[in-house]
Amino acid sequence: MAHPFEVSGELIVNATPEQVWEAFATGAAMDGWWMGENELEPRLGGALRTTLPGFTMESTVTTWEPPHRFATTSPEASDGRLMTFAFEIEGRAGGTTTLRFVHSGFLPGDDWEQEYDALKVGDPAYVAKLVEYIEHFRGRTAVPISLWGPQVSRERAWAAYTSALGVSAEPVLGEPAHFRAEGLPDLDGEIDYVSPDFIGLRTADGMFRFIHGMGTVAIGHHLYQPVDRAATERAWQAWIDRTFA
Repeated sequence: MAHPFEVSGELIVNATPEQVWEAFATGAAMDGWWMGENELEPRLGGALRTTLPGFTMESTVTTWEPPHRFATTSPEASDGRLMTFAFEIEGRAGGTTTLRFVHSGFLPGDDWEQEYDALKVGDPAYVAKLVEYIEHFRGRTAVPISLWGPQVSRERAWAAYTSALGVSAEPVLGEPAHFRAEGLPDLDGEIDYVSPDFIGLRTADGMFRFIHGMGTVAIGHHLYQPVDRAATERAWQAWIDRTFA
């Protein structure tokens, strides 16, 4: 049996509706903030394919009203799973924009509430990343890096992340951070996102997300500079494997 769910929220963006819409207009733009690598047919009924290590998620553009409304819906799976992501963009005085989102659908299985709890933490993290992309990196091409590690406790993941970032055990927004690790470039910036499962670092050329979701270590980075993607993925995977061996 599949169970209905909904996660929603609202954020203010320091950009015009047209500038916000640019983040949804192409797959390359979505690479700057969304999961994985994206291919988008920019039209009503167009396909959105999001490729992550080991699998691809497919959905259809079910609302395409530039620059105000964008939504995608996945096909219904045999177990009843179905997901819709909907965004509403509304201009405000002073050149700012209200961005509303609703993630809804159906989750299958006896453990659906655990997944729902994870979505309630994860969805706001991605929408916040969308806002950061628009305000700090709009128009820049991103190389998305998405990787997974083992199942570990949150306490172990958090301790490893904060140690590598050189921040306090309970980091706060705006706290200076300096990531240092063998085989990876030094990263200097500030903490730009904190939640129970996410620590975010923003530098001049990237957004870095260190994640502990549903018991699993993960990273979801966006690098706004030319890099060798395969070599970069190998280096980050080596760090994950070494850190959580």
